[in-house]
Amino acid sequence: MRPFEVHSVEQAYVRRGLFGIELLDAVTLERVSRGVTVVAEGLQGEPSTNTSGVFVWLREDLTRLRKVTIDPGVLPYEVVELEPAQIQLPVTRVELPPRLDYPFAAGITGMRGTLIEERVVPPVPVRDAEVYLRWFDENAVWRDAPTVAGTDTRGANFTAILRLSPSDVPQLDAKDAVTVRLRARRGNVERESGDLKLPQGRIADPSFFAQGPDALVFAWDELQP
Repeated sequence: MRPFEVHSVEQAYVRRGLFGIELLDAVTLERVSRGVTVVAEGLQGEPSTNTSGVFVWLREDLTRLRKVTIDPGVLPYEVVELEPAQIQLPVTRVELPPRLDYPFAAGITGMRGTLIEERVVPPVPVRDAEVYLRWFDENAVWRDAPTVAGTDTRGANFTAILRLSPSDVPQLDAKDAVTVRLRARRGNVERESGDLKLPQGRIADPSFFAQGPDALVFAWDELQP
């Protein structure tokens, strides 16, 4: 064997990120990176997308961060805004809630509904509210669905889903319907609807209920603490 000269290895340039935003489809949990605009107000630089599809900001002064806005553009998701207190280092995972026009595949349980202040004419929409479902499991325990949605830009309509995992077993009635309750949150105030029966594996709309068009219209003043 012939001797050979060993040279010192040159260290490659490493980009050190301040933090990253990982976007997931709240229905399928697939990563979303194309067609979405992510803006961090207060920071100087724009995010780059790494090979994994995560939006990454290079080292900046995080104390200047005022808000992160996630605009899905034409994609069927809601706009999401994050306050600095919601940012987790090094990566913040965000599930994009489905919009009313989301093309749900068969097997997803949920509903499209409307949230108003009270039952008056014309109705006043509840703006900037967060909503999610609670579901009744096989052990008679109420559980929170992981996806939190918001009322849309018109202030009233929303889409809420369950997204049950393989280990989640809801208690079904004689018609194979899941018992759920709608939870609505405005600031620090949270309220809940009465029991609803949703068809398993489909997105319910008012046509499913005998009550007609008002079946999935919820009035804030009728919800219970």
